[in-house]
This record gives sequence, structure tokens and C-alpha cells, in this order.
Amino acid sequence: MRLTTKFTLWYFGIMLVVLLIGGAIVYYEIQWKISRVEVARHERLNDIIAQQIRDGGDYSGHPTRRRATITRIPADSVPRGISSYYTRGVEWNPEFQGREYRLVVTSFYTIGDVHYRVSTYSFIPSFYQLLPGVLDSFKWILLLLLVLVVISGGLISKYILAPFKRTLRVIQSFELKQKDGIRLPGTSTSEFRELNEFLLKMTDKVREDYRSLKEFTENASHELQTPTAIIRGKLDLLMESDIRDEQAVLIAEMQNALERLSRIHSSLTLLTKLENQEYAAEEPVNFSRLVREGLASFHELMQMKVLRLVAEIEDKIYIPLHASLADLLLTNLVSNAIRHNEGAGIIFVRLRREGLVIANTGREPQVPTEELFERFKKGNPGSDSIGIGLAIVRQICDMSYFDIIYEYRQGFHILGISFLPRQAASKLLQNLSVPLQKIRQEPE
Repeated sequence: MRLTTKFTLWYFGIMLVVLLIGGAIVYYEIQWKISRVEVARHERLNDIIAQQIRDGGDYSGHPTRRRATITRIPADSVPRGISSYYTRGVEWNPEFQGREYRLVVTSFYTIGDVHYRVSTYSFIPSFYQLLPGVLDSFKWILLLLLVLVVISGGLISKYILAPFKRTLRVIQSFELKQKDGIRLPGTSTSEFRELNEFLLKMTDKVREDYRSLKEFTENASHELQTPTAIIRGKLDLLMESDIRDEQAVLIAEMQNALERLSRIHSSLTLLTKLENQEYAAEEPVNFSRLVREGLASFHELMQMKVLRLVAEIEDKIYIPLHASLADLLLTNLVSNAIRHNEGAGIIFVRLRREGLVIANTGREPQVPTEELFERFKKGNPGSDSIGIGLAIVRQICDMSYFDIIYEYRQGFHILGISFLPRQAASKLLQNLSVPLQKIRQEPE
């Protein structure tokens, strides 16, 4: 949800609450004001009637007496400290044939030695008669405010947040490999200026760290190659010389350790390049063709280990991935399935438009499967794997926004990769147990 939309919704919500509370206040305030004005009018009318009594004329037919009641009362019936009071209640109005509020104002007067009680009444609008008018008024006010809020939100997004949007576009196009620093637009908003200053410092620091790390990685890679090659050459010369069996065993172990060191060095260098996003997809790669070619290249190795391959590959499946990374991804997954398989085992490969599933028989891992994506984590510590293959696979998936999952189920190591955005890889593994068990039971 956009920032201006959030601001608009928040403001409209607050405005709605304020209008509801304000509507209730206005509603009761209008009713109270009408009552006070009407009471003041009736007190004035009572004073006029009292004056008519003082004048002594016959005013019984005067319009002021139409809704007036004049009563002589004893002195002890006159309340002390009160000149008038009013009462209000819902009663039937015969004139308009409806129930309305009837307001009665009673005043007390002493004229000569006689005490009088003068009462006048009138019907005033009730709460329910005022409510539709108040609601209609607030509906129009709410509609007007909503239109103004939407227009203001658009203007804020277009003008006030324009520098922020330009800054965002510059940051989105920022790459670690670019030589020149970023150029952020000027702005008169102090918060945006602070943000731009922070982004400039941060990107300069990141570019400097990237250059330092890249230089260190390249230097380390170059410097390690020379002594490694020298050691390998010396060991080859030793193997060709006249040595004892015990020495030959030691030299073979040294060669294995050297090969392992070389693989670790190559894998770590590759991981560093992946983390630095040095591989960009130029165009979608034909993954269907790549999977078929990759499985064919491992055919002899599968035969040596007496492994049965079951493949379900759809045609013309393209994924947005660099060709070298796609080949590396597949090579790591297939070689991992071969290396950790059991004798006369099974490798199952399913490629569909939704994603890739590779399953192989093998021993249960001794660590949680999720941890096997970490560097130097191995399911079986006794294996000759260096424990980086799945870390490379995970890094490729992360940089390509693929979801990946690894499960061990019913004797199968199952690894699924989803190619579709916002689709969990676990969906690829649903209903997979039945076909796997069927494949296991099929004769070779």
C-alpha cells in the first residue's frame, strides 16, 4: 500500500471519528439551544400576560392568552427563590396530529396582594425530527471532506513526495559495480535532505567495502593458486619417485586434502561472486534442454553407482537465470543426489512450469534439513562432501527470487525449487509421496 494511501486512510478514519462525535455534540447542542430559546420566549410571554393583569383590562380574548393558563394561588404555594421553571415531555399535538415535545413554562407573580401562576406552552421539534437534518448535513460534509482528502493525497504524492520518489528510483538503479557515486535530487524538505545525506554516506561506504572485498578475494584467489599448483606438482614428482608404500599412502592423503582445499577455495570464491550479484540474467535460459543435457552428462556416473533415473521433464520451460548459474544449480543438485545416494538407489527428477523437484534415496540426515543450506553443514559428517554445494544452490535461488525447500520423507531426500513468484516451494512437494513409493516398487 502506498504511503499517501495510508495517510489518506488514517486521516479519513480520524476525520470520521471526529465527525461522529461532533455530530452527536451538535445534535444535542441544537436541541438544548432550541429549548433555551423557547423557554426565554415563554418567560417573556408570561411577563406580558402579568402586565396585562396589572393593567386591569379584559385581555381574555387576546392572542397571548390562547395557550396560557392563569391561576390564583395561596401565598404558601409560591416557591421561594424561583420565579419560573419549565417542564418538557412528549405529548400528542392535536394540531399536527403527531407526538411532539410539549414545553410548559410556569412563572409566579404577585400583583397587589394576589399571587398568580401563569403557565404557557408550545410544541417544539423532537430529537427524532432534528436527526434527519443533522445526518444529511454531515453526509454532505463527509463527502466534501473525502473528495478534498483524495485530491490532497494526490497533490501530496505528486509534489511533496516527488523528491522521495526520485531518490527511490536512484537507489533502485544503484549497483555495487558502478564507478561513480549516486546523485540524489535536491529538496527543501529537511527530512528528505537528511535521508539523502545518509544514503550518500551509506552507498559510498558500501561501494568502498565492495571494492576492498573484491580486491581481497581476487588477490587471495590469485595468490592461493600458485602455491597450490606448486604443491600439487611436487606431490606428483614424489609419486613418480621410488617411495615406500607408507609414504605413498601419506602422499595420496595429502593430494586428497589438496583437492579438497582447491574445491573449498573455488566454492567460496563463487559464493562471494554470487553475494556480490556479479551474475545478471541476460535472457531466459531453456531449462528443459539444460536438464536433459545435464542428466545425460551424469549417465555414466549413475551407471557406475547402479542408480535408476526417473525423469519427468516438460518441454520449453524458460527461467530468468544466467546460463552459467543455471548449469551450476543443476550440477550441484544432481551431483548431490548421486553422492548421497545408496547402492542401487533411485533418482527422481520432475521439471514443470511451476518448478523443479529432485529426490533421491539415501540415509536420513543427522541434522535438520533446513541447516544443510548453511556453509560447511553436512547431513553425514563422515562423507567426503565439503558442505558448500547446497549453500551455493540457496544463494542462487535467493538472488533469483526462487523459493527452495528440502525435506526427508519415507527414505527420500526431496528438494523442491519454485520458479513462480510468491509461490511456496512446499506446494511442489504436495502429493509427492505416492509417486515416489510407486517408483520404488517398480522393477528396474
